[in-house]
Amino acid sequence: MHILFVGKVCPSKTANIIMKKTGENPGFQIIKFSRLLLDGFIHNQSRVSALTNIITSTKAFDCSHTETDNHIHYHYLPYIKLPIIQQLLQFIYSFFYTLLWCMRTKEEKIIMCDIFASSCSMGSVVAAQLMRTKKTMILTDMLTPPATIYQDTKKWWWKAFFKARVRSQENGLKKYDGFIFLTKYMNTIYNPNRKPYIVMEGAVDNTFVPQKITKKSTPRVIMYAGAIEAEYGFDTLAKAFMSLQQDNIELHVYGGGKFVKQLLEYQQLDSRIKYQGVVTNEEIIVAEQKATLLVNPRYSTQEFVKYSFPSKTSEYMLSGTPVLTTRLAGIPDEYFQYLYTFDEETINGYANKLNETLSLPDIILKNKGVKAQEFVLKNKNNVIQSQRIKEFFKTLITTH
Repeated sequence: MHILFVGKVCPSKTANIIMKKTGENPGFQIIKFSRLLLDGFIHNQSRVSALTNIITSTKAFDCSHTETDNHIHYHYLPYIKLPIIQQLLQFIYSFFYTLLWCMRTKEEKIIMCDIFASSCSMGSVVAAQLMRTKKTMILTDMLTPPATIYQDTKKWWWKAFFKARVRSQENGLKKYDGFIFLTKYMNTIYNPNRKPYIVMEGAVDNTFVPQKITKKSTPRVIMYAGAIEAEYGFDTLAKAFMSLQQDNIELHVYGGGKFVKQLLEYQQLDSRIKYQGVVTNEEIIVAEQKATLLVNPRYSTQEFVKYSFPSKTSEYMLSGTPVLTTRLAGIPDEYFQYLYTFDEETINGYANKLNETLSLPDIILKNKGVKAQEFVLKNKNNVIQSQRIKEFFKTLITTH
């Protein structure tokens, strides 16, 4: 089987180069997620091509180019630093690339699109329809984001463009032959025509080898990595941490977001808070293994959490360090026996649970982390998840 993936993906080394060039996070989480699936397809004896909208240059214009890594052929779309023209260019280029790919590929084939790469996905879908090639969509989050995203800019035209893009994505759902969802709740709102679908949650790297960490960081580290936003519970977590009286603990924070400015003010008030900025995924993985406890404070009461599986949960669990999280609806019940959970999503509730968890003996914490690691490596690795998706693809091709 030959699989064409259309979306945001590139080799890890390329993502690191982009970050060094721009000083910004190129989207490590989604890049890693997509790449792990493609690596899994290769392991399961599939051919893989990727049409990617990753911007690899800081120039105002960049031509299309290619690279091959781990037997995956990456084809980068051309780029021009003019937003509307760029969207049109991606659509046209993707259309003709996919058309030629369908014509040249004589073996069993299917297309998998990331709908958030909207312009290139739409181009590929139109071409696939003309060539009567099966096309599937992978949805990793809600199409309609929290309302706060529309408040990030005062530019009316940008808000209008963003809302128009969401509407076009929603209208495009009926063009797909099948869906790959990360939570069961996605099917109820994003599959109105009841097309075939599969739920896969997250995926961890089956080649992961833990670092030989002989000793955890001192002082003991509570670590958070991800988007730093107040609406994701981070303000509550920071205030809860500052209320703790222990001197031998620190809160290490990795990532970017609107709340960073306030976090830096908290750092001035409490020297135990350490903002580490945006770093490579490799650095995050090492830091996670050295930490004492990994936390995810995202509020479980928010409606949108039902429609996404937090990738940081899988990555946290893979580290072998115990995880303390809220009970997010998008996380299946089978995970929670390997996690510590907040009982109450308030400053006092977070503080009490942090105290309770940190007071456990080190051996108890270690065993919890190791069992979580064993669970995701055995049941949720990228080879297993990709094999499930490949079997789903075969069913689509042969029976629908």
